[in-house]
Amino acid sequence: MKLGIIGTGKVGSALGRMAAEAGMEVLFSTRRPEAAQKAALEAGRHARAVTLETLDREAEIILLAVPYPAIASVVASLKQLAGKVVIDVSNPLNADHTELTLGHITSGAEENARLAPQAKWVKAFNATFAEVYASGQPEIDGKKVTIFYAGDDAAANEAVHRLIIALGFDAVNAGPLKNARYLEPLSMLNILMGRKQGLGTRIGYRLLR
Repeated sequence: MKLGIIGTGKVGSALGRMAAEAGMEVLFSTRRPEAAQKAALEAGRHARAVTLETLDREAEIILLAVPYPAIASVVASLKQLAGKVVIDVSNPLNADHTELTLGHITSGAEENARLAPQAKWVKAFNATFAEVYASGQPEIDGKKVTIFYAGDDAAANEAVHRLIIALGFDAVNAGPLKNARYLEPLSMLNILMGRKQGLGTRIGYRLLR
């Protein structure tokens, strides 16, 4: 699996490092080449920094690890998305991360998917703190953290399921992409509990079944 990660903030860098350690080829790209090079160096020998054009051409799966307001400009720069799996990690948060700016009748993921309907969009990795990914450990207190994913294409969902499992997490199919309307509020709840209620950022969801 050749995973392209656009964005080298805490989430993108950490997930890329986990993927590289799992043996995947990881391509990092960002508007600051030096940041992509740093992320690739930290991720190890299976990772490399590339231009956006190279990532667009070579990546089998693209993970968008940029803030929600930046998605539109990034997608507009990608010319080879037809049939490609695109993972939306973003959440439509307000400036101080106290509320969602979309919800109930649509979601950030659905709005993003309208920007490139030729791609196979999947919502995933959005409801777990970057600090959990940065730890390199998919478990908390010996229990695997659940990563929910939602998408409309069965093959794309399966590819994301395999990615989540390869990173060591528990993977749960949350249904079609419109169910991102409920996954994005999970992120908001996680933020409020972790940062406002004082539980910290080493927390995560686990679906018992």
